[in-house]
Amino acid sequence: MFALQQKLELKITVSIPSVKVICLVFAMVCALLCLSPKGASAQILNIERARVERDSAGYFTGKGGLSFSMFNRNAGKDNPNNYLQLTFNGDVAYISQKHSYLLLNYYNYLLVNYDSEELRNTVASTGYSHFRVNFLRRKRLSYEAFTQVQADKARGLELRTLAGGGIRYRLLSGDDGSVYVGTGLMHEHEEWENPDMEQQLIVSDLFKSTNYLSGKVKLSEQVSTEGIAYYQVGHDKSIDRFRNRISGDITLQVKLTNVFSFKTNFNCVYEDKPIVPVTRFVYTISNGIQVQF
Repeated sequence: MFALQQKLELKITVSIPSVKVICLVFAMVCALLCLSPKGASAQILNIERARVERDSAGYFTGKGGLSFSMFNRNAGKDNPNNYLQLTFNGDVAYISQKHSYLLLNYYNYLLVNYDSEELRNTVASTGYSHFRVNFLRRKRLSYEAFTQVQADKARGLELRTLAGGGIRYRLLSGDDGSVYVGTGLMHEHEEWENPDMEQQLIVSDLFKSTNYLSGKVKLSEQVSTEGIAYYQVGHDKSIDRFRNRISGDITLQVKLTNVFSFKTNFNCVYEDKPIVPVTRFVYTISNGIQVQF
């Protein structure tokens, strides 16, 4: 049996602005939102991770991470299993005097029995690319426009594209924390592979209301956390009902040295009426060492 794992994560990031009690309550809400006895894997976009709150302008900032792992596990004396996994995430932001421009990217690939042509199987191939503009970012009430492309082959999501816009309102802001709320409209196009009907795609086109509550808090000089909760809903004429999606993401970061930090992330997604019969609630928990400079 062998095990090899390498992980590299680079980050150039930001000050976290005040109001610890409010932000802690928000973090608890995100955590409670994601609690469930069942799960699989999830990917949810946290648009706050690439945002910065500095007084300066006219600069780029970002972070990137790449992890690679290989390991094997026996599924019986003559039935070994081995795994190859690659995960990439990279966020870039440009901050101008009045506006901010965010490009967020994520990709995860998992291959089982990579050394056997007969048994080789791609278990997961998921990812997204999201572009967002925040107009008049310094004002208490600002405006947003966004577009996204996404796929999650493990769950049968061949393609999801969306585009929309809305408003963003700063509820609280200070030296140690901040809380924002956003609401808007978007058009979402999805192509799902039905597990009960091979080679048949189910296509959905819906206009949706999209809403979020986000927060950041600096708990101490060494510990910080951030979270976001989404609610999206749209009426589907094909079933004459509303389709609801609730999701949450929360990250806890502990500063070990000036360079290294320990990071724990928990995210989840719940859909009450999936387009195809898949698991309604999925989640992901991840831990890692982060390099900052």
